[in-house]
Amino acid sequence: MRPRHFFSKKFDMELVEDYSKEEADRDAAGQPKWLNRLIQMNLLLMILLIGVPLLLYCIGMSAK
Repeated sequence: MRPRHFFSKKFDMELVEDYSKEEADRDAAGQPKWLNRLIQMNLLLMILLIGVPLLLYCIGMSAK
């Protein structure tokens, strides 16, 4: 809910659609599994190649 105007005390109700589990499963099934694996692998590589060295650098610089 939010007011009609900034200083108004009258509120409008916003409608939110509630999706069923079947619709969520259908949308998830539309994306290929190999694409999901590729996205997860890219995330893992980014964490390993950027996150871990950055964390080690921060620990090393704070120890000096």
